Amino acid sequence: MNDTQPLPKQQWLLHHDGPDERLAAVRLGEAIKVSPLIAHLLRLRGYHDPDSARSFLEASLSVLPDPLDLLDCDRAARRILNGLCAGEKIVIYGDYDVDGVTSSALLWRFFYTALGVAPEVYIPQRLTEGYGLNSTAIKQLSEEGTHLLITVDNGSSAQEEVKLAQDLGMDVIIVDHHTVSEPEPPAFAHLNPHRVHCTYPDKGLAAVGVAFMLIIHLRRLMRDDHRFSEVQQVNLSSLLDIVALGTVADVAPLVGVNRSLVRAGVKAAQQGSRVGLRALSTVCDVKLRQLSARDISYKLGPRLNAAGRIDDARCGLHLLISDQYDEAHMIASKVEQLNRERRQIQDEVQRSAMRQAEQYAQSAAIVIASPTWHHGVVGIVAARVAEAFHRPAIILGGDSDQGVARLKGSARSVPGLNLKAALDRCSTHLLTYGGHAAAAGMTLEPERLDDFRLALCRVLEEDHPSLKTLPALIADAEISLEEVNQDFLDHLNVLEPLGHGNAPPLFLTRNVKARVSTMSHGRHLKLHFNLPPHLPSEAIGWGMGHLATSCQGPVDLCYQPRWDEYKG
Repeated sequence: MNDTQPLPKQQWLLHHDGPDERLAAVRLGEAIKVSPLIAHLLRLRGYHDPDSARSFLEASLSVLPDPLDLLDCDRAARRILNGLCAGEKIVIYGDYDVDGVTSSALLWRFFYTALGVAPEVYIPQRLTEGYGLNSTAIKQLSEEGTHLLITVDNGSSAQEEVKLAQDLGMDVIIVDHHTVSEPEPPAFAHLNPHRVHCTYPDKGLAAVGVAFMLIIHLRRLMRDDHRFSEVQQVNLSSLLDIVALGTVADVAPLVGVNRSLVRAGVKAAQQGSRVGLRALSTVCDVKLRQLSARDISYKLGPRLNAAGRIDDARCGLHLLISDQYDEAHMIASKVEQLNRERRQIQDEVQRSAMRQAEQYAQSAAIVIASPTWHHGVVGIVAARVAEAFHRPAIILGGDSDQGVARLKGSARSVPGLNLKAALDRCSTHLLTYGGHAAAAGMTLEPERLDDFRLALCRVLEEDHPSLKTLPALIADAEISLEEVNQDFLDHLNVLEPLGHGNAPPLFLTRNVKARVSTMSHGRHLKLHFNLPPHLPSEAIGWGMGHLATSCQGPVDLCYQPRWDEYKG
C-alpha cells in the first residue's frame, strides 16, 4: 500500500477473562497438570474438559480414525496391490506445490522401501501445463504403457481427463482433498474426505494426509496377503516427516488428525534421517534438531515451492527421495538459488500489484491483472494483497491457449469467507476454476475481467458486508512483560505445532513506555522500549511512519512471543 495511506482503524479486544474463567482455568490446569494460563489458552481453543484438553496436548497417533472410513480406500488399496503383483506400470501423477510433491514422494518412498519398486512420478509443469490432469499428458502416459494412474493433490474436478484415461485403458485412483466436482470424475477409486458419502470424520486433511491413510491400509493388507510375505515391513512413523512437510506447507489446519501427524512428523524430521531435509536445512540455516512448524511454513516449504513456481517441481521430489547426501546437497543448493530468483520475481510483481490494488481498496474484492506478471508467484502475491487490504484478492497474469490470449491466476481469501462458494456464483465469467474456501485458481478471457470483478464484488457485498471493516484483533490474555521469560516460552511449547487452525497465542500488555522515531524519511515507524534486559528493546512498523504522533507516550502492545535466533 502507499506508505502515506492511513491504516483502517482496528479494534483491539481481550478474550473474556473474568473470575469465572480464571477459576475454570485453574481447575482445568490442576486436572491436567498445566499452568492456569495454558489451561486458559486450551479453553479458548475449545478444550473445556480434561479429556479433550489432554487428547489435544497428547496428539496421539494411536487414536487416528480407521483409514477405511475414507470412501474407496479398500478398493484403491486392493487395486494397487493387484497391479503390483501383475507387474503393471503404475504412475503417480502429482502436483507442483509442496503438498503434491510430498504426496508423490510419500507413495514413491513406500513402494520403494517395501518392494524395491520405483514407480514413475509425473508432475506437470506449472507454466506450460497448468494445474492437474491434462489430456496431452494422459495420452503420453497411455502410449508409454501405463495401466494404473494414481493422482495425488489433484483429480477431484477432472471429469473429462479421468474419462479419457479410463477410455484409453487406464484405471485412475484419485487421492485428493480439494472440492469435489458434481458429477464426480468416473475414477476407479476416489479418496477424498470431502466426497458427499465419505464418513471420514476429519475433513481437514491435506492430500499428503489422505495418501498416508491409504498407505496405512496398504501395509495392513500386505501383512495378510501371502503374495507379499517377503516384502520389507515399512516403519510408517519414518515417513511422517514427509507428511508434516506437506501438511504445514499447504496450510492445513493443525488440529485433529493433522495435529497428530504433524507433531509426530516434526519429531521424526528432527532426527535428521531424511537426507534431503538435512541438506535443505543446511542451505537455509535451519537447525533441524530444533525444527518447528513455523520453520516449515517460512523456510523449508517456500523453498520447495520455489522449484515448482519458476522451474521444475521434480527438483523438490528428487530432493525428498534421494538417499545420497552429496546429490541431495547439490539439489538443495539449486532449490535455494531458485528461491532467490522467486523472491526477486515476487518482489517486482508485488510492488506493481500493490499499486494497482489501491484503486480497488474500497471494493469487496481486489481483482487485478497484468500480462507481465509471472504465474509462479501470483498466489503468494494474492495472499499478501489479501492480508494488506483485508479483502479476497485475485491476481492474474497473461497466458495463451493456442495463440488466444487468456488471463490466468490465483485467488486468496480472508478468514470466514468461502472463496470457492463465491466463485461458484460468478462462474459464467470464467473459463476454468477450482479450489477451496481459502484459495483458488482460474482462467478467463481478458474482455471478461471487468464483468467478473463486478459480479464477484456484488456477491461478496450481499453475503459479507463486514468486509468493509477490519476484524477485531483479539488477544488471548493480558500479561506483564516481566512474565515473558524462558519458563514462559517453554510452557507455551506444549501447544506446538502452532499454525493455521491453532494460531500462536496473542498476548496484550498495556501502558508500555515508548520513545518514538521514524526511518527512511518518515516512511517506517520505530519504537524504543524501556524493557527488562532479556526482552527486545525496539520494534519496527514497516510503512507505519504516519502513526508516529499517535504513539507518543505509553503504548499498548499485542504480540506473539517466541525465540528469535540470528546466526546463533
